[in-house]
Amino acid sequence: MTALRRVALLAVLFGLCSEIHVHAQSTNASLTGRITDSSKAVVADAKVIVINTSTRIRYESFANETGSYYVTNLPPGTYRIEVERLGFKAVIKSDVILHVQDTLEINFEMELGSASESVTVQGVLRYSIRIFDRRHSCGTAESQRTALERPQRF
Repeated sequence: MTALRRVALLAVLFGLCSEIHVHAQSTNASLTGRITDSSKAVVADAKVIVINTSTRIRYESFANETGSYYVTNLPPGTYRIEVERLGFKAVIKSDVILHVQDTLEINFEMELGSASESVTVQGVLRYSIRIFDRRHSCGTAESQRTALERPQRF
């Protein structure tokens, strides 16, 4: 192999590796959680709408058969989350703040009722949960319960 071909091959390999590294360092955040009813039964197929309050951009997802939902690639900012399902009152949570690379777990409990009725969840979650995959050597994952039981410092 000539020296020129080797250099070209190395440049291509370096470019591919750099591209993979850039995607692994995303600045976006994500939301996850579980949707249940008042008896703790799973509410599958509930629609989860995440609205950026600054830009009004909407992101939508649906709960799967285990009641879990995932909304990824959310730019950092303040959001409003709405959860809807036929036969249940809509649940609204405002002022959810997402930072760079946050993975926030927010669970919802839905009440039986008509879709025109809604339940607004008050309070601000002050702790986020950072989850790192095996490629990252730093960071820890905390459960929402542990994070919320800590004393709040202002």
